[in-house]
Amino acid sequence: MGTTKIHADLRILATSDTHMHLTGQDVLRNTVTPNRGLDVLATVISAARRAAPGTSILLDNGDSLQGTPLGDACAAPGTAEPHPWPAMVNALGYDAIGLGNHDFDFGLGVLERITRAITPPVLCASLIKGRIASVQANTILVRSVACSDGVHRDLAIGITSVLPPQTAIWNQRHLVGRVAFDTGVDATRRAVRALRRGGADLVILLCHSGLSPVPDGEGENFSTAVAAQVRGIDAMVLGHTHRLFPADDHDGGPQCDPVKGTVHGVPAVMPGFAAQALGVIDLGLRWSASRGWRVGKHVVALHTPGKRHTPDPQMTRIAAPALAATRDALDAPLARTQTGFNSYFDMLQSGTATSLVARAMRRVIRDRVRDTPLAGLPLLASVAPMAVGGRAGPDHYVDAPAGMIRERHVSMMVPYPNVVWAAVMSGQELWAWAERAATFFAPGASADGLLVDPGAPSFNFDSLHGLHTVIDPFKPPKYNVMGKPVASDGGRIVSLSHAGTPVHPDHLFLVAMTSYRGAGGGAFPGLTHETNIVRTDVDLAHALRDEITGTDLPTHPAPSVWQFVNGLDASVLIETAPAAQAHLNDIARFAPEPAGRSEAGFLRIRVTI
Repeated sequence: MGTTKIHADLRILATSDTHMHLTGQDVLRNTVTPNRGLDVLATVISAARRAAPGTSILLDNGDSLQGTPLGDACAAPGTAEPHPWPAMVNALGYDAIGLGNHDFDFGLGVLERITRAITPPVLCASLIKGRIASVQANTILVRSVACSDGVHRDLAIGITSVLPPQTAIWNQRHLVGRVAFDTGVDATRRAVRALRRGGADLVILLCHSGLSPVPDGEGENFSTAVAAQVRGIDAMVLGHTHRLFPADDHDGGPQCDPVKGTVHGVPAVMPGFAAQALGVIDLGLRWSASRGWRVGKHVVALHTPGKRHTPDPQMTRIAAPALAATRDALDAPLARTQTGFNSYFDMLQSGTATSLVARAMRRVIRDRVRDTPLAGLPLLASVAPMAVGGRAGPDHYVDAPAGMIRERHVSMMVPYPNVVWAAVMSGQELWAWAERAATFFAPGASADGLLVDPGAPSFNFDSLHGLHTVIDPFKPPKYNVMGKPVASDGGRIVSLSHAGTPVHPDHLFLVAMTSYRGAGGGAFPGLTHETNIVRTDVDLAHALRDEITGTDLPTHPAPSVWQFVNGLDASVLIETAPAAQAHLNDIARFAPEPAGRSEAGFLRIRVTI
């Protein structure tokens, strides 16, 4: 006599890397981005819940609190408006919340104030030192699920959350001596064992980490290694890299299936960023008296907002007061400028925006090292353009027209809460530093190809202000976009000079940089435990504000501190904002020719370099 198979269904709904995009309103640029924001994704969540074949749970994978001026304003000391994130989490009925690295950007005090107001459990299993109020390593949710034989049975769903161990380095000014984090693989293994011992029938991992073609259990993108090395995980929610999975969006290695949505056979989803998509994992479960619950099948998908999805009125109301206060703060006037500036063409030349940031950083460090031996070293500044399109979209650029510079323009140029540091570096280390930055350009660019590697974020394209750098973007890079050395006899840096003199490997320089870069962010070479680091507590945004209001602003565009090697005479495509078409005279020497729009809405321009 055959045994009747008993089935049930569990739908996992997941968000990740919301980065305070609570609505589609971009108060920084006074625009609205259609189909983006948690208020419109809330309607997608509701529809996915209603359509669930069985029980559903809603999870968030971290990096929720930072990323827009709204996040900065809500975390500022003495802010009058209550933080809207807990209210939205509670109203949407999330079942568990994981933490990401950027959730620590404002310090433990702000984080704990927010976690105390969140009703569902807030999770972080990566902690191996210290504690965070209202945060726990794991949780087990017990749900009564309807089975195919008409019986309701309890399902114990274990949930845990891990994040990059580098979080303690990137945010060491807030965390040093207070908390420490384990590697992704070790933290996950410990958490899964604890959940299984605690009676979890299933284990879901909130993994705030991206995919990597080479499993790296200790790096920031360790999810591939976790799936390969840790047994007992039934489903994973990925994040951190702002990509989409399942989709043909990136190379996760041979064990990553972008069609089935699996990593080493484990169902996994990554829902991008800025509430652009909802991750959905449908698990078909089997139950037997002898073995309990097992996963029989799965379907992984991404649900994105469309024209039929309108913002949820309750979510919009929750966010409205904080958005209004932020908009008023961003309108505050700072100084007048005779010439405007933008970042539309920062892939072709450095501009006034990065020059102003470099001036502010160098001033801070110059004041700090005055009357010390370091004052005698040439002072440079390593600055990356913070807003050059990319995954944030065709509106993600600095644009400060002639006239009044306002607080919003400072936020465009300095979107992250970093302080100013500096490091003593040799000429040899600066050559490697510049090579790492030059991975920004696409390998093997051609007349029909893009100049910039779509997988290389602009915030790792540092230019060295105080030096002059010559780049050949068509040579093989010495580093990949993750900062790992690659086998190459070439190198893209043709020359590096200071005051007209070639930089010698033994020359020493003092290089101003952000605390993120100085703490290892971006995996730039040359910084070791022996590097002489100058640490200040001066917030970079404050320093830039002082530079704008306290000094003479440029009356002409700042000259570029880097250039392409002469004689290339190569035609390539760049992607920029549609508004850049009104500024083509700024790049007249590159013979720009508009070449239509990309699928993502970028203006494509053919240039000769």
